Amino acid sequence: MGSWCSDPSEVNNIFCKCSDNAEIFSGYNTLSAVTPIHLTNGSQITLFKWGGLTALNNPPWADTFTPDFQQNMGSPSVAIFGLLNWDVAYSSRTFFAQEVGKLIDLIEQNYPASTDIIIRTGQYYCCTHDHDAYWKRKFSRLRTEYFNTYIVDAFEDRFATQRKISIWDVAQISKDRPYLFREEQTKSCAPNHVSSDIIDTENQVLINHLCN
Repeated sequence: MGSWCSDPSEVNNIFCKCSDNAEIFSGYNTLSAVTPIHLTNGSQITLFKWGGLTALNNPPWADTFTPDFQQNMGSPSVAIFGLLNWDVAYSSRTFFAQEVGKLIDLIEQNYPASTDIIIRTGQYYCCTHDHDAYWKRKFSRLRTEYFNTYIVDAFEDRFATQRKISIWDVAQISKDRPYLFREEQTKSCAPNHVSSDIIDTENQVLINHLCN
């Protein structure tokens, strides 16, 4: 995991396994809404931190698409949208469908047809329940599968003949594992996130897709 939770004494710490976004990571501010990362080959990655498409975003996620968005972003080769964890937990299905439609319209208006789209599914939900009484997160296996299917179908219906749409199916990575392993990987993290070692696998799948 690089400099993030890399000390041997930290690897099995609950914050590294489940909530490593609070760790200090040189050159990257985990609290920033927009983070540009300049690579040595002249390429750039721009990260936009949204709480899914939920109403919890402040400012609203759609404010990202300012009038000068295209001028600032240029013509990216790939745009990756990873949204579902927050949406499944905090949105209604009706609100989510409305916001997905809005997102698709904004993508069509702000990204050239040459930009490939990658949709990252929500992570696999297995067997635990949420103890957070304040947030009242609404997780279930079927709810997660519904939201995943909805956003994939919506993007493919709109863009199938216009641009390349790929699915980064992180849910399937855990789903394909034996049941007892899936249970072990989810029950240790209270927010129902998979553990950090599974995140490493998810990221390797993305790298393989981008480089092959």
